[in-house]
Amino acid sequence: MKVMVWQADGRGSIVTVAHGPRGPEVTEEPASDPHVPGTAGIAVLDDAAGRLGSVTAPLGALFYAGPSTDVLFTEHVSRGRVDDRAPTQAAGRIVVDAQPLRVWRLLADVEQWPRIRADVGDVDGDGPATPGGRFGWSSGANRFHSRFGAVEPGRLLTWVTSAPGTRVAHVYRLEPEPGGRTRVSCQESLAGPLVAAVITSAVLQAGVDSWLAGLKALAEAA
Repeated sequence: MKVMVWQADGRGSIVTVAHGPRGPEVTEEPASDPHVPGTAGIAVLDDAAGRLGSVTAPLGALFYAGPSTDVLFTEHVSRGRVDDRAPTQAAGRIVVDAQPLRVWRLLADVEQWPRIRADVGDVDGDGPATPGGRFGWSSGANRFHSRFGAVEPGRLLTWVTSAPGTRVAHVYRLEPEPGGRTRVSCQESLAGPLVAAVITSAVLQAGVDSWLAGLKALAEAA
């Protein structure tokens, strides 16, 4: 499935969403035709597989582009919240038998992420988590670029992630539980034209659940 997305200033891009051998793949490239309309919008260029007719998400959700990465960073994740208008949402919580600071440090150390979930790799970053700190990572065939927002050791960690045609907000809160344990709560939102057609809330929820389970296993390991 392929669409053209354009901004009011005339900038346009072509977003392609496809099912690859390792899951959904989204690519984005500049539009070759500079003569796009003067107002922001989206146009479907190709839907040969009929995906728009086979999904249950309303058209408004399918075409929701969401805020830019910078706005998502400053107005959402830096304030400890996701994009509540995004069509794809997930949330979860888990209790970990480890102190909040230990759990938080594992989550904030992006070099540990491949130990949390096996499909994550090629991680690189600017060092310890700091507000605005940037890092990159891969999952399946997709490469992601992220930036930390709120960084409060032992309590809160948020970041925004961008990939071609897609923007994701991640919010993790940690609360102490009796017996030296930690309750970890996670919220995520995902937006981008046509993303809801292949990455549903159920798919995002499965990712959140596996991430929380992997964090618990790593933190509780001897």
